[in-house]
Amino acid sequence: MKLAVKSITFVVFFLIAPVATAQVSLDVGGYMQTWYIADQKTELGSGDTIRTNGFRLRRARITARGEIGDRYSATIWTDFAGGGNVLLDFHADAHLHIAFNIRMGQFIMPGQSYDTARLVSSRLIFWDRPGVSTALASVMGFDAFRDIGVMVYGRHRSLWYGIHASNGSGRFTQAGTNITQRRAGSGLYGGRADLEILPGITVGGHFSTNQQRDLVERGTDPFDINRTSGSLRLSTAGIGHNRLQTQFEYMTAHVRDQNRGILTGPNGRYSLDGFYGEIVYRFSDEWRVLGRFDRIHQSPAQAGEFVGMDSFTRNQVTFGVSRFLFHDDREIARAHLNYAAASGSQDSHIIVLVMQIRFIPL
Repeated sequence: MKLAVKSITFVVFFLIAPVATAQVSLDVGGYMQTWYIADQKTELGSGDTIRTNGFRLRRARITARGEIGDRYSATIWTDFAGGGNVLLDFHADAHLHIAFNIRMGQFIMPGQSYDTARLVSSRLIFWDRPGVSTALASVMGFDAFRDIGVMVYGRHRSLWYGIHASNGSGRFTQAGTNITQRRAGSGLYGGRADLEILPGITVGGHFSTNQQRDLVERGTDPFDINRTSGSLRLSTAGIGHNRLQTQFEYMTAHVRDQNRGILTGPNGRYSLDGFYGEIVYRFSDEWRVLGRFDRIHQSPAQAGEFVGMDSFTRNQVTFGVSRFLFHDDREIARAHLNYAAASGSQDSHIIVLVMQIRFIPL
C-alpha cells in the first residue's frame, strides 16, 4: 500500500513539476472592423427592394492568451459588437509536438470549409465570406463556426491536419444542462487536411458528420440528426506570376432529418452545394486588387421569403482594392473597398468600405 502511494505521488509530481516551475506569460490584444455601407440594394421575393447605407461596427474583439512554459496555453476570445453571448472561444491547448497538439473547450472546429475553419475573420481580404461557406457551417450545427469539444491537430512538413469530436449543437450548448439526453456516441465528428503538394500549390478538404440519436435539447421531445458535409480546395501562390494568388473551394452538405430549423423537401432531404473562386494580385505588400465569384444552391430554399420554394440559387461577383499598413513588419491596419453584385433567385448589390485596426499578439 505504501509503495502504491509513493508511486502515485511520484507520477503526480512528475506531471505537475514542469508546470509548477515553468514561466507564466499573458498576452492581450484584439481587433476592430467597421463598415461604411455606401449603398446596399436588396430585392425581396415580393419584387420590392430595400436600400441601406450607413456605418456598422461589424466586429470588436478582445483576446487574451496565457502560456505556461512552451507546452500549455489557454486562450479566450470575446466579441462586443453584437448583443449577448460575447464569448467566442475559450480553450486550453497542450502543445506536445509540432505534429501532435490537443485542444479542449469551445472553439472553431476544423471539420468544415477552409473559409470558415482556418481563415479567421481578421485575415479576410473581402468584406465578408461567401454565403455558401457560412451556410454550410450553420447547417452542420456550428454557431459562428464554433462548437464545444476536443481537437487533435498538428503539422508535419507541408501537411496540416485537424480532427475533432464535439457536441454538434454550437456555442453554449452544454451536455448535462442544455443537452439532457442522447445515445452514447452521438455528436459531430470531422476533420480537414491541407497539403502543399508543390511549392505554391496547396490542396485540401474536409469531411464531417453530425449524428445524434434520441437527442433531448432544452426540453424538446427526443429527435435525431443525420447530416454530412465535405469540401475540396485548391490554392496557388506565385504560379505563373510571383504576385498572383488564386483559390478555389467547392463544398456540399446533405440533411436527412427535419430538425433544427432546416426545411426538407418531399423526399425528407435538404441539399446544399456551391463554390467560390478568388484571384488576388499584389502590386506591393501594401496594395492589392482582387476579385471573387461565388455560388450557392439550396434545395429546397431556406433563405428569407424564398423558404419553401423548390430551390434557391444565388451567384455573386465581388471586386475590390485593399490597402495594408505595417509597423515593424507587423500588420496594424487594413482597408477594403468592395463592390458586390448578386443575381439569381435574389438580386442585390453593395458598395462597402471595410476598415480594420489590428493589435493581436504573436
